[in-house]
Amino acid sequence: MKIEHQETRNHDIDRLAMYREIQRAVPGLDTIYRLALSLVADQPSANPRVLIVGAGGGREIETFATEAPRATITAVDPSAENLAMARRVVGPGTSVQFVEGLVEDLLPDENFDVATSLLVMHHIADDGAKLAYLRAIRARLAAGGLLIHADICHDVPEEFERLVPIYKAHARHVGATADATQLELQAIPTLPLVTSNRIHELLEQAGFAAPTEVFRSLWYRCWVSAPASKGNPATPPATPGGGQDIANS
Repeated sequence: MKIEHQETRNHDIDRLAMYREIQRAVPGLDTIYRLALSLVADQPSANPRVLIVGAGGGREIETFATEAPRATITAVDPSAENLAMARRVVGPGTSVQFVEGLVEDLLPDENFDVATSLLVMHHIADDGAKLAYLRAIRARLAAGGLLIHADICHDVPEEFERLVPIYKAHARHVGATADATQLELQAIPTLPLVTSNRIHELLEQAGFAAPTEVFRSLWYRCWVSAPASKGNPATPPATPGGGQDIANS
């Protein structure tokens, strides 16, 4: 039993190490985290309620818990392995609430001042699932709440190939392993990516105001939005999947 526990722990450590290596190869990822942190810290509430969608390797949670200690953090992820990694990073005694499941699985009366969706939605198909994902987040935001949304996105397929050499140069410069670099480059063409226009459409169809792009580096982009109001309306709903799926075009 002790041997099995040690093997599981070693697997978690190896998986976290590779996850962090892939993150290290992403140019500007630290900037996205710092932007998100600044918006959490700037909330008028003394104890802002933060929803992290996609616990990943726990780096986002670690940043907020360390540098915005008054924030009340809920991290939701359907992957038990991802949550295990996040718990290991944050450590024991944390006040972070971890939820294995989807945003829809949270209690109906749970509302948040800030929600983050950082490099998550590009894993979700644009067959109505992306829209449902964003609508679920919108339903959990309090009045005046804020969404920080980052995605892998390019507007034409050729753009990815043109940027690959720059990505590789950056990965070499920061010392990312060749395995981590290759894993990311192999994964991106298989993802159900959509164009930036489609992301705007999805956000507005989900009930958000027109988003503001606050970051772009290669194919990594980040937007900020808030629930639409009468003075800042969203666009009318359209047919799910109406945008171009650039991964398969």
